[in-house]
Amino acid sequence: MSSNSAFSGILPKAGSRRGVNWARLRHFAPLYLMVLPTVVMLLVFFYYPAIKGFLTSFQYVDVRGAQWVGLDNYERLFNDVRLIQSFRNLIFLAVFNVVVVTTLPLLVAALIFRVKNMSAQYWWRIVFVIPIVVPAVASILVWRWMYSADGGLNILLSAVGLGDLTRSWLGDRDVVMWALAFTNFPWVAGINFLIYYAGLQDISQEVLDASVVDGATSLRRFYSIELPLLRPQMRLLVLLTLIYWMRSFELPMIMTNGGPGFASMVPGLRMYYAINRDFDLGYGSAIGTILFLIVLVITLLQLRLTRTRDDVI
Repeated sequence: MSSNSAFSGILPKAGSRRGVNWARLRHFAPLYLMVLPTVVMLLVFFYYPAIKGFLTSFQYVDVRGAQWVGLDNYERLFNDVRLIQSFRNLIFLAVFNVVVVTTLPLLVAALIFRVKNMSAQYWWRIVFVIPIVVPAVASILVWRWMYSADGGLNILLSAVGLGDLTRSWLGDRDVVMWALAFTNFPWVAGINFLIYYAGLQDISQEVLDASVVDGATSLRRFYSIELPLLRPQMRLLVLLTLIYWMRSFELPMIMTNGGPGFASMVPGLRMYYAINRDFDLGYGSAIGTILFLIVLVITLLQLRLTRTRDDVI
């Protein structure tokens, strides 16, 4: 048999490229049709509003219609005292929560990972995962009661003889941001805990056994082996934390409504009020665009700084 005849059934015939493409299209058409509704929903409910909001940021919108104002809405950002204060508050909350997410959930995950009894380890995981099912709003409302004048924190302080420290925690400009930051103490969120725990489980048992043979203590093993191998999980959680606080505003809205005054205002809440209370759609869209650009820059910078050779295709 000649070599040409041996490969005649594999190599495409000349001029058959068009027919092969149609055959592939017919073969994958059901898959494309299954994906089509998701693509349409993304275009309608995500990409279109984002593009529309970006264009609206260059307009002044009222009941009479939209009027093009160029960069006027963006110039107003630099003169908005409430917005400037909200970015200060955002930096405080973001830095505080980045420190939290890289310490306490990691510590709890490492401690539970070291429990020798697998049944006990399982139930400890359940204890920290169950709070995930509690709605965030319900948890915030509980903490709002804790910080109220007759709430749990003041009751506790009075019971232990520290009644002089009681105050309206959410009505005091000097402590309101710390009160928001300490909400959900001890901050061991179930998702963060599970991500660290999964990273610990992914570490090769041979590496851990070798460290034991070399005489490494549990603390030494954590700092020299486990912590360096958990850097991808830490980077992921830092990025998710920054993105969350950039776009989130439900905590200050429910707890303080941005007050007292605007001492606990955050950019997301300022945007929400500009659109829904002041009916200033153009200015609110400008704030949203700036927040989007900040999140985009943080994401790209994070990916750039953490990229390795394995990430390059």
